[in-house]
Amino acid sequence: MIRAWAGVALLACSWLPGLGFYAPASPFLWIVTVVLGAALLAEVPVPMPPGREAWIAAALCLVAAWLLPWPHRAAPLLIAGAMVLPMASPNRRWPSSAGRGMVSAALVLLAQSVLIWLYSVGTARSHDLPWPLARLLGEVVRLLGLETAVDASDLAVFASGKVHHIGLTWDLLLDPVTLAFLVGGIVVLAILTYPASAREHRQSDKSPPLAVAEFVKVRDRREPRGPREDPRSRAPSAHASLPVAIQHPWAALLRPAGLLVLAVAAWAPVRAGLVLGLLVQRIFRAGPEPAHNVMEIVFSPWLHLVLLAGPVFLAWRLVPGSAARPDEPVSAPPIGSDARPRRTPPASLALAAVGTAILAFLFHWEGVGTPKAGRVMVVERHSTWEPTTRPYDTQDYGEPASYTYAAIYDYCSRYYTMSRLLEAEPIDRQALDRCDVLVIKTPTAAYLPGEVAAVADFVQRGGGLLLIGEHTDVFKSSTYLNQVAEPFKFQFRKDLLFRVSSPYVQEYEPRAVPHPVVQNLPPMHFAVSCSIDPGSSRGRAVVRSAGLWSLPPAYHTENYFPEAEYRTDMRYGAFVQLWAARHGRGRVLAWTDSTIFSNFSAFEPGKAELMLGMIQWLNHRSILDNTNLRLPVYAIVALAGLLGIAAGLRLSFRQGPARLALAAAALAGWTVGSSAAAAAQRIAMPPPQPVRPMVRIVVDRTVSEVPLARGGFTRRDGRGYGLLEQWIPRLGYFTARRSGLDALTGDGLLVICPTRSVSPQYRQGLIDYVAAGGKLLVIDSPDSSGSTANSLLWPFGLSMDHSAAPAGRLHGKDSWPDIPVESACVVDGGEPLLWVGETQVAARTTYAKGTVIAIGLGSIFNDAGMGLHWMAEPDEPTRARFELWYWLVRALIEGAPLEHPPRDANRPPLSMQDNLAIRSTL
Repeated sequence: MIRAWAGVALLACSWLPGLGFYAPASPFLWIVTVVLGAALLAEVPVPMPPGREAWIAAALCLVAAWLLPWPHRAAPLLIAGAMVLPMASPNRRWPSSAGRGMVSAALVLLAQSVLIWLYSVGTARSHDLPWPLARLLGEVVRLLGLETAVDASDLAVFASGKVHHIGLTWDLLLDPVTLAFLVGGIVVLAILTYPASAREHRQSDKSPPLAVAEFVKVRDRREPRGPREDPRSRAPSAHASLPVAIQHPWAALLRPAGLLVLAVAAWAPVRAGLVLGLLVQRIFRAGPEPAHNVMEIVFSPWLHLVLLAGPVFLAWRLVPGSAARPDEPVSAPPIGSDARPRRTPPASLALAAVGTAILAFLFHWEGVGTPKAGRVMVVERHSTWEPTTRPYDTQDYGEPASYTYAAIYDYCSRYYTMSRLLEAEPIDRQALDRCDVLVIKTPTAAYLPGEVAAVADFVQRGGGLLLIGEHTDVFKSSTYLNQVAEPFKFQFRKDLLFRVSSPYVQEYEPRAVPHPVVQNLPPMHFAVSCSIDPGSSRGRAVVRSAGLWSLPPAYHTENYFPEAEYRTDMRYGAFVQLWAARHGRGRVLAWTDSTIFSNFSAFEPGKAELMLGMIQWLNHRSILDNTNLRLPVYAIVALAGLLGIAAGLRLSFRQGPARLALAAAALAGWTVGSSAAAAAQRIAMPPPQPVRPMVRIVVDRTVSEVPLARGGFTRRDGRGYGLLEQWIPRLGYFTARRSGLDALTGDGLLVICPTRSVSPQYRQGLIDYVAAGGKLLVIDSPDSSGSTANSLLWPFGLSMDHSAAPAGRLHGKDSWPDIPVESACVVDGGEPLLWVGETQVAARTTYAKGTVIAIGLGSIFNDAGMGLHWMAEPDEPTRARFELWYWLVRALIEGAPLEHPPRDANRPPLSMQDNLAIRSTL
């Protein structure tokens, strides 16, 4: 049995690399731990279904595997493989043994997956231990001979001449790996204790089910190797005449499971003491120097695996059935053997599947409701940060011009009726009656009690409220937002979240069944955020991320930004970054990263979609928003699902054993119900469509893989093209990055230095796109190795020659723009636009209803040529490149002549009327 406990430990540890719960995910390490865990569980005598039920179980598990994400998909795949493997080699022993290990591992993983989810939900609300447990850990550390004191949820330790604060968290005392081992161990004990139903236990004339203690004492008689005998011809087993000591099989589980719980509970403070001792030892090794990264060891899956040696040993020695000698196994009936158990009725499978599907649908379903009028008001009162009032144009540059919400406000105005509540206007009921959705962003001044009451009343009456915060309480934004959030019983924490191993690169991808707010989101990168403390609010985490760590503000810096260090006072694991709550008849969303909606970042993948998704969700109302109605409805539906499951179990107990097919049916039902909820929510809240004219330029990511900006920041070497993309919204156009045929859905298509192969499907789609009126702009450079630009240009009578690379002064029909060029591609065909000396380097042509422009001057438009950073004030040569870029884009979209723009005529971004006029020509 020691091997089985080791297998459970490996499976418990597999969730860390599988999910990336603490450190980034490692598929290889996850596969190794799951395979080894399944191999070690091969000795567990799990009951296996007969042939027909095995095929049913395999089919149902494949349905579940098709819909579940990794690593959760492993459990149904293991069951499906275990059902098929022994049938493929019926005359060999190892497939049956491997099948038992795979089934046991799958059941353990299923239980552990639920535990890991519950753990992430619980710790994302609060990582800190309550004071009694915090005091307990303080006493444990004192036993190590250290000077300590418990300060709220921190342990103050005096070491190396200074006081270090160590966070006393659930992750330290009861980590997810140890709890997963406990849950997995209970599953294994249940398998040993309950090989058949209670009715079969009473009625069968064969051997009764064994309690765990009997599993230790009774020897299964092994047959000598040779041809297998028909199991029905064997004499009764030696333990067939044993009296039934326990009438109900589940009762036999209580004692060993209780002992396992006690063993883990006893180990938890010992484990925490070992980890704390290890941390203090690392502090001593750092000496008087600041111990910046002593906590990085807690992210290691190897440390968690080693620390499971304690509970594995305790379970082996203390739990009944765990100290059995290797020569005393109890065999399970092989797959396909006829002892002969009756099959699970199809009706019971259907009832189990339908019941779990109902519960899954209810669990994921958010009552979307019907849309409101779409009036959105942004509060500029009490906020001087990231204003919407300053235009994002081609005249002003630097941080003040770029760090605003002007572009995202303009973008939202194409979908909703936008308005502002300015500093001089009051926040009262009369003002708030003019909107359906209220947006409060990064306040820099306190709200008055009457204003807070007016906002709460607005939500109570059915309004939608979006609160946008920022990291570390910068400008006291979290302090002031928490005044507004107090009636809704959640808070913005005054912290900053980093991602383990790559602090400033956090990517978010919606889960398999997303909340409606994020259901249309592509993978998105955060800048940096704070976290949400849900408190006692009734809501749901729309975005909950693991693999993060949190640090408090550094008040001695201008923006309160702490250094990204694995400090002893950090919290780590899962955190809430977008919280959805209901209050009265209204809805509230709390978002924690205001930076991503600033001009320099707003149109990177997922960010504009997130803003639209949040506004769209808040612009809906449902009768289920009322808690007094929602809870009874949910209770009735949940009761129906539970009754269906109970009926299926009862029918199975009456007419046959509760087999793996029943569990597989429930698993398939859960995945189908979850998928149905996701589909229903997509139908109820489809992507919003523009109601006002707009021009969208798509930046191709099918054949182009040049570096673009992430979080607004460009590559340091200047070889990317992030600023080229960022500057397009200054013209009043909007950008999006897309790939495949989806890239051909905008009003214009920008392809920058293409190097990937052009598929026939994409080329034909591009030809059809331009012929129907699309606008194509291809930029290339002589230093672009392996260019495929000509594969895009040849169908339109254009081409580029990378070998000539002329150098000199760039000019159009007159001397403008007079920019020095070190090298360029020669462009053949079309209407000449630009020359270097006498060599044509840019041209435009028409094709059917569309326009194509080819530019061989990529090097002057890369980030180095455009100033390297969006905060930089451009000098005259850089501004000249800006103006050239603006006019090239306008020449593409508006068909404008390429001529020297007067400096005083540098026009503002396009209005909606301008966009309407342009759209009429596209």
